Amino acid sequence: MQVRRWMLTLAAAAGLGVSASAFADIKGTVSFEGNAPEPEQIDMSAVKECAMQHPDGAFDESLVVADGKLANVIISVKDAPAGGKARTETAFLDQKGCQYKPHVLAVQVGQPIKVRNDDPFLHNVHSLAIDNPAFNFGQPNVDQGKPVDPMKVAERFKIKCDVHPWMGAHISVFEHPYFAASKEDGTFTIPGNLPDGEVTLVAWHEKLGEQEFKVTVAGGKAENANVTFKAAGADAGKQLNSPAEVKLASFEAKAATTKECCGNCPASKAQAIKAVADAKKAPAEQPQASAK
Repeated sequence: MQVRRWMLTLAAAAGLGVSASAFADIKGTVSFEGNAPEPEQIDMSAVKECAMQHPDGAFDESLVVADGKLANVIISVKDAPAGGKARTETAFLDQKGCQYKPHVLAVQVGQPIKVRNDDPFLHNVHSLAIDNPAFNFGQPNVDQGKPVDPMKVAERFKIKCDVHPWMGAHISVFEHPYFAASKEDGTFTIPGNLPDGEVTLVAWHEKLGEQEFKVTVAGGKAENANVTFKAAGADAGKQLNSPAEVKLASFEAKAATTKECCGNCPASKAQAIKAVADAKKAPAEQPQASAK
């Protein structure tokens, strides 16, 4: 009996040790320094179904600042170690009020993804991925979730709607689970069990660009992983709409940071350019409503 109790106690202690490590987090806040430009109002007047859902107006979400805090920033660990707990929960991209929710979505390679439609009318979901499985389909009515193929490799690309041209979202794909998106209050939490030491984080914003900063992980966590973007970059930011623009911009950022290109750069770069050339030759694919 004594031996059995000792074994149970040892197992419980070991279990607590694993749990404590597994739920260690990196927490921080993304701030915005300077005067934020007024959010641009979206003109939905041509589509009454959309306009009716925004009696106070709808606004572009490419730069969302509230009380000096910045939303929609993707924060990830650079050169992340292997062995992190894979993201197995389903990631959802929703269409609500003729806008994508969330505006930025981060997923891991292999993670399940579903696309919802909360609006009782037609939307189109058009992925501009180059290296990952692309998709382009219509959702003519309320849909609780249409699955798309899981992503295969790390990539950042845009989602657009061919029915409502103002609709756009960004998906960032990572090969590891150490990433998060900042909320409206600028806060973010990267779950994980990173080893103690100095870690480099990468913060990306669609208009303000990308920057790296270092934090110290102690006891498996870091609670002051704060970063600031400056207003000077807001006016210089460029919206990237075509697959080539998104992909080539990532090549340029890589070259500027590391002074070199990734191994598959030439092939992927040529693929991106060819995709745009082909799109110019052929008429745009139009979404088709279901016959049901």
